[in-house]
Amino acid sequence: MINNYLSTGGFDIKISRLPNVEFFAQKLLLPGVTGNAVENPTPLQSLYSVPDHLRFADFDLSFIIDENMENYREIFDWLRGIGTPESLAQYKALKNTKDGIVSDITVLLMNSHKNPNIKFTFTNAFPIGLTPVSLDMSQQDVQYAEATVTMRYDTFTIEKL
Repeated sequence: MINNYLSTGGFDIKISRLPNVEFFAQKLLLPGVTGNAVENPTPLQSLYSVPDHLRFADFDLSFIIDENMENYREIFDWLRGIGTPESLAQYKALKNTKDGIVSDITVLLMNSHKNPNIKFTFTNAFPIGLTPVSLDMSQQDVQYAEATVTMRYDTFTIEKL
C-alpha cells in the first residue's frame, strides 16, 4: 500500500478554553518525546538501561491576533489567573469555570483528501508563555500580527481515526 506524504497545512485544533484562538491558528509544533537512559556504572565502562520515564517537550501554537485582541487576551487572562492573579478571588473564579485551570487540546491531522486521519490529545494543558507582539509601521504590505503560545501538559496520545 502506498501512502501519501503528511501535509504540513492540514490540521484542525480544538481548545475548549481558547475558542478565539482555534480559528486563527496558523502553525503548531507537535512536541518531541525523549527518554533518559538509566546509567549503570561498572569498573570498566558505563552501561545503559532503557529509559525509566519519558519527557514530553512543550506544545507551541502560533496564531494571527484578531484586531480586538480577543484571542491574545484569552491566553493572557489565563496566564494571569494561574501565574500572578490580582487576588485569590481571581484564581478561584478561574478554577471554578467549566474549564477549570487546565484544558485538553485536540489536534486533528488531515489526510490528502482533507478528512480527519490522526488525532492527538494533549491532557491537562495550560499556558506557560506568550511571545511578544511585533507592530511595524515601516512595512509596505499589510502584515498581520502573530503570537505564539507555549503550553505545558501531562501527556499526549495519538489515535488513528
